[in-house]
Amino acid sequence: MEQALQMRGGFSIDTLRVEVPCSTHSHDFLELAYIKSGWALHTLNQCQKRLTAGDFMLVDFGEAHSYDDGSDDLTVINCLFQPAMIDPSLGHCRSFPLLLDSCVPGVGYAGAHFGNKLLHDDSGQILSLLERLSHEMHQQAIGYVPMLRILLMDLMIQLIRQMDIQTPCRPGVEVGWIVEQINQNAAAAHCLNEYAQRFQMRPEVLSRLFQRQMGETFSAYLRRKRIEQACRLLLETEKTIPQIAECCGYFDTKTFRETFHRITGTSPRAYRSQNRFRTVRSPIMRL
Repeated sequence: MEQALQMRGGFSIDTLRVEVPCSTHSHDFLELAYIKSGWALHTLNQCQKRLTAGDFMLVDFGEAHSYDDGSDDLTVINCLFQPAMIDPSLGHCRSFPLLLDSCVPGVGYAGAHFGNKLLHDDSGQILSLLERLSHEMHQQAIGYVPMLRILLMDLMIQLIRQMDIQTPCRPGVEVGWIVEQINQNAAAAHCLNEYAQRFQMRPEVLSRLFQRQMGETFSAYLRRKRIEQACRLLLETEKTIPQIAECCGYFDTKTFRETFHRITGTSPRAYRSQNRFRTVRSPIMRL
């Protein structure tokens, strides 16, 4: 099965008959594996569970998992993708929590609420989306690449709804307003102390409230949103690195480069050169 799970371009989806046992393995992409028929004893991060039809799992970059036993008719739909397939600015997302939060701010970073990565498709919505993704991928009709992006985004929203993590993470009035301001213009001068004054709160109280509801600190969220904007500008414009830094709220290019590298694991120049061709002509077009 490891040999079958080879992704070309930024996305792949296949329905495979799995021969068990399938040894422990990990991948350099995100994986949603859906049990279409049969049953399996599956281990993810040293936690073994019995899976049956309708169950599915979310596997992050580098996470180890295996099929230890199962039925002769065990059939799995494997949806493999790079986060940049949804949007080039999401290339740094190496886990489902981070990706979900980037797609719909405030939900993916649910902390303990995201502990269960083995789920069941009660409504059939996940299977329906996987089948539509498979159809688009294999038919490759005109416009299939943007359609794949739309369906993947739909899939992320359905995951959020099925995990029911929107309620514990739904921002309150104060935090929700701040998040909206940052999302509208991450480069603006966002100051937690000024927001605290606006809501007549002590800064430390608002800081704790923000971190509890968003799963990360105010400054970490702001940095991440600025770098996501920088990723888009690097791939979609010809602006220089200093110009992009300023457009994203950084007036010190050195600080911008250091922050960009800390979040994405690469430099702005390297990110542009490695991903520019993929943005202009998606690698999936060459399948």
